[in-house]
Amino acid sequence: MRISKASFIFLLFLSGCASNSSFTVIDTNKNVKIEKLELKYSRVIGTGVLNGNGKANFSSPFIFESKGQSSYIVFKDFLGRRKYMIDIERDIISYIDLRSSQEIDINEFQNFFPISDQLSTQFYKNILWGDPSILQKIKIDLENTYSVSSKLKSNESGNFIDEIVFSLNDSKQVYSIKFNRRNFKR
Repeated sequence: MRISKASFIFLLFLSGCASNSSFTVIDTNKNVKIEKLELKYSRVIGTGVLNGNGKANFSSPFIFESKGQSSYIVFKDFLGRRKYMIDIERDIISYIDLRSSQEIDINEFQNFFPISDQLSTQFYKNILWGDPSILQKIKIDLENTYSVSSKLKSNESGNFIDEIVFSLNDSKQVYSIKFNRRNFKR
């Protein structure tokens, strides 16, 4: 049996349109809310990784904890040594160079994570707890173009932020925050 060129192209088109089983429909009504989580749990701890691609290529694993009005994120270098910490207390964000054990200004921390000056205390707390509602409120004021995308992870408790991707300058510089695990403690 001989297949014409037009039939072959049509079959190729159909195979490209086949559904991808890795995509699932997310019911946004099941997104977790930080207020409900805090009624049930006193804190969240976990791990993740911050990746930078483009001008700066790096991968920095991190650990985090959020409890009440305080949160922290500790970033590590490629050898696993603690490098930087974002310390959040109420509405105050401090950046600490853990190697020199001193607080640094936001401009110095921006060499590591350039959009950090655009992120609020509430943003950090929400992403640590996994609440995606903060993504609707995020406003990044940059001279260049940017886009923010996210992936959610669903389980019996609801939909949690799994990954946030910041694409700057038409994707010439991309930063992603990926959460590997979250443990909620009573």
